[in-house]
Amino acid sequence: MSRLLMAVTAARLQSGMSSSGKLLFNATRYLCAGKKAPPPPPKAPPPKASKPSTAPKCKPVPPPKPKPGFFPSGGMHAVFSDLPKPEGDFMKEWSAKNSKYSMFMLSGLLALIGSIYLSYMTLELYAGVPEYPYTEEEKEEFEIEEERLQEEKEAREQRHQDAVEAREVAMRARLAKEAMVRESELMNKDMEGGLDDKEAAELQKLAVEREAYAEWEKEEAKRREEKLKEREQIAKEKAKVKAERDKERDMKRKEREKLLEKEEAEREKAREKARKEREKSRKEEEKVKAQEKAEKEKAKKALTA
Repeated sequence: MSRLLMAVTAARLQSGMSSSGKLLFNATRYLCAGKKAPPPPPKAPPPKASKPSTAPKCKPVPPPKPKPGFFPSGGMHAVFSDLPKPEGDFMKEWSAKNSKYSMFMLSGLLALIGSIYLSYMTLELYAGVPEYPYTEEEKEEFEIEEERLQEEKEAREQRHQDAVEAREVAMRARLAKEAMVRESELMNKDMEGGLDDKEAAELQKLAVEREAYAEWEKEEAKRREEKLKEREQIAKEKAKVKAERDKERDMKRKEREKLLEKEEAEREKAREKARKEREKSRKEEEKVKAQEKAEKEKAKKALTA
């Protein structure tokens, strides 16, 4: 009974131990039994390196093409294994494509430069736009319109200046009127009961300003008269210049009309001369034809005779 319990205990211990524990347990049991532990099994020799085969390698068989509606993985829905897988050296492929595209770019630039140079050397390129061939009448109308616009601009500026000056005169007149009312009030107060120092200084200041305004008003009236005379003189000069310009334009217009009449007369004369020459050549042709006809009739009569 004790041997059975020991055997069961040894079996359980052996099943729960690791490989090193089992080896130690077996060695202890053999030593207790008076026997030596068995030698370890001999090690297997290392595998010899296989010689390279000289048989030709088989080409890889390409995978079969998937059926319509199916992916390479065999299903009807794509998975990660159906994605394209990069193969080969990326830098090598990228360098090859970059070199090809660089050659395309350089060839395009050379073609562009060559075409521009060829166009510049062979074609007639105009750097500016030629003037429109206006007639003399049209140019005259343009000048008249430009003068009218200039006169309107000057008149507008003059009206603006007059309005500014009138506004300034009205403002100064209003201030002078208010100062005069204040001065009359202070003078009445001075006559009734007297003024203090501050009011006396104010009255004196208002009197000085009134005198200055009266002097400025005289100078302003004189300046307006001079300005009005100057404007009248400028208007007379402009009218004189305009009359001279109109006279010159009339002379040019008459010269152009005479020139046109002369050219028309020369053309009419040339047409009459050409008509006479055509009439003369026609008469000569008729005369020649009549002579030829007479000769033919004469020859015909001679043959019939």
